Amino acid sequence: MKQLRYTLLIMLAVLVLLPTGVGAAETQKDLKIQDVFTRYGKKKNVTMVELSNEMLETYGMTRYKSITIKNDPEALRFTRQCLETDQRGARKIKEVTDDGGVVSAYYQLPGKESDVNRFVLFKVNSKGTITLVYIEGELDSDDLITLLFTKKDL
Repeated sequence: MKQLRYTLLIMLAVLVLLPTGVGAAETQKDLKIQDVFTRYGKKKNVTMVELSNEMLETYGMTRYKSITIKNDPEALRFTRQCLETDQRGARKIKEVTDDGGVVSAYYQLPGKESDVNRFVLFKVNSKGTITLVYIEGELDSDDLITLLFTKKDL
């Protein structure tokens, strides 16, 4: 009887906690750029950053994920394809192209919830280093610009 009660309590705890954990993981799943993080996140010459909840709350975000990939032409081609897919329906805040390819982009994507904004930032430098950032939270475009230009620790 004790074992059954213990099992039921564990199952109840899992059911209560599951929606919040899954919800956070699902927020980016509808975006093609998620494939960039999955495919390249653990490769050599790649740095991936995901902020903890404490840091996120400090900046008014619910999710922050970035990846930097050094000199990988295939990764650049793949990332540009993913961006092209995700930017459909997005608000282009800034987009710079060179030789037919995007070299810098800042998109605001439609949010799943009305009070949550989603942003994708992309840049490739002259040495071929790719930086891709995904941010979501209550902050708006102006807040994000202010944050990017005043905080150096992100």
